[in-house]
Amino acid sequence: MTSPTRTSRGAGQYALLWAALACLGLAQLSAGSAVAAPAAAQQGVGVIEQSHSYLFNNSFTFRVEFEAELPIMNAYVFYQWPGGGRSWVYEGELLENRILDVQVALDESNQPPPFSEVEYWYRFADVRGQVHESATYSFYYDDNRYEWSSHQDGPFTLYWYAGDAGYAAAILAAARQGVQRIQALLPGARLSEATLRVYEDAADVQLIAGRSGISWQAGHSDPAAGLLLLALPPGAGQSLEIQRQVPHEVAHLMLYQSLGATQYARLPAWLNEGIAAQAELYSDPEAAALLAAAAADSGLLPLAALCAAFPQDAASARLAYAQAASFVGYLFEQYGQVGFGLLVDAYLQGSDCLAAPQQDFGMDLNGLQAEWAAALFEPKPQGAAAWLAAVPWQTILASAGAALVLFLVLRLSGRR
Repeated sequence: MTSPTRTSRGAGQYALLWAALACLGLAQLSAGSAVAAPAAAQQGVGVIEQSHSYLFNNSFTFRVEFEAELPIMNAYVFYQWPGGGRSWVYEGELLENRILDVQVALDESNQPPPFSEVEYWYRFADVRGQVHESATYSFYYDDNRYEWSSHQDGPFTLYWYAGDAGYAAAILAAARQGVQRIQALLPGARLSEATLRVYEDAADVQLIAGRSGISWQAGHSDPAAGLLLLALPPGAGQSLEIQRQVPHEVAHLMLYQSLGATQYARLPAWLNEGIAAQAELYSDPEAAALLAAAAADSGLLPLAALCAAFPQDAASARLAYAQAASFVGYLFEQYGQVGFGLLVDAYLQGSDCLAAPQQDFGMDLNGLQAEWAAALFEPKPQGAAAWLAAVPWQTILASAGAALVLFLVLRLSGRR
């Protein structure tokens, strides 16, 4: 087996070189080299039967039985996937009875993204230097470590391998409720389709996310692919995690599909995560205490620092999520659907993260955060002080002053 190399299909200027190397039995391709593929001769080699198999995140096996007019000196398998930007080629072992066997060990560099379509084909070089290419075949690169069950319900396609039909129904119910909650917040939001992949082990989701090139917390969406990855470990807290994770990730996907990639990218991180938090049916029960403690220690994070991304360390990230959820909830409650919609629209128009609220709210993001913090964390008057604070003294004094002035005017007029 040779090392992989970047190639392109079709005729190339190195066809004669390829044929010469094949004749000498030296078509050994080194890693990283770029060799254009020659035009393939269709006659002379025919595929009788071919097959593939794979073990996810481990290996590919390709096997083909063929017939040929002339002895075959070298044979290869090529494979590629959409968006990969290259093809991988490996030389196989030529067995008796004209069978080619190719074993490919997968690593981070040569492995397709999970849940993608893989195309592959064979190429043979005969003793005269002629190159023959097979038809193209394909397979879906699924995570075949598990036996998946699937169910479709409206826009949702759910895949899971542990749990019964009731477990699946609970996940889909939480997804539907997440849609409803986001539409109450942003009536224009819509969901076209979503694929949910549910694992028990968080390490599996981290693996899938890493291979797909997406970041991941407890659950994550790959919005461009319409994919939601969820880790729902078995145990007493699983039902609560369903109510938290599923609607949250559905919300991210709804925002992406409703806004499109460009405008979705304009949402500040705190707003994106804060909106998703409003979809949750169950939220972090310790969030309120966490926020109160941070406020008491002057440790609240500036929201202006959470525009691009959240902190990487776990403690700061948890505080950031709690602040975003509370702040967005406050804005919606304080300014209503219309006011909140104006803020979202300001960001969608590409306004600066700090200055965006200024036009519609009369203050920048720092001012809004100060207003939120005062409303939630500043001490409230108690007892008689609370009653006195609630009395509209300015209105009473102004009214009394106006009455006194009127009395004096009338009295003076009477004396005349």
